[in-house]
Amino acid sequence: MSAFLQDVSALIEDYCGRELLRREGATFALYPQGGPALPIPLRYRTRLTISAVHQDGAVVTDYTHRGTELVRDAHWLGQLVTVTGSWGHTPAPAGLVAITSAEVIRWLALSPGVESERVGEVEVSFAGAGTAQALSGAARASLRPYRRPTAGTLNLAAKRVWE
Repeated sequence: MSAFLQDVSALIEDYCGRELLRREGATFALYPQGGPALPIPLRYRTRLTISAVHQDGAVVTDYTHRGTELVRDAHWLGQLVTVTGSWGHTPAPAGLVAITSAEVIRWLALSPGVESERVGEVEVSFAGAGTAQALSGAARASLRPYRRPTAGTLNLAAKRVWE
């Protein structure tokens, strides 16, 4: 069961595009393109506290953390920047716990290889050999408030040209 909890949690974080569970004393890498601002990916921004910043192995202290970026007067040169800190929710939001629990229960209710079952008129669908566990449509819909906005998505309305 703990493996299912870990798997569902990982799928939720991947789907949402951000780390939702708390990471303590972990590191992530940033790749500067030059200039004074170094953007922090959304994945790490949730309640981020930074304990250390290194660039090319040297400690960096002349930076300012502005929530979405690290700013430095000396500019960030092309060397790899490693950030050590903690981020994510603690405790996990109750909504995420409920979604995770519901998905694990759904996975446990299905027999191995069975994709879905129906009681009325007894219908069973079997998954192909290469399919793995995935988040249900209901879980994906419930995760919308936690999901990172997708850049470049357009909402286009169809227009009738014959009017």
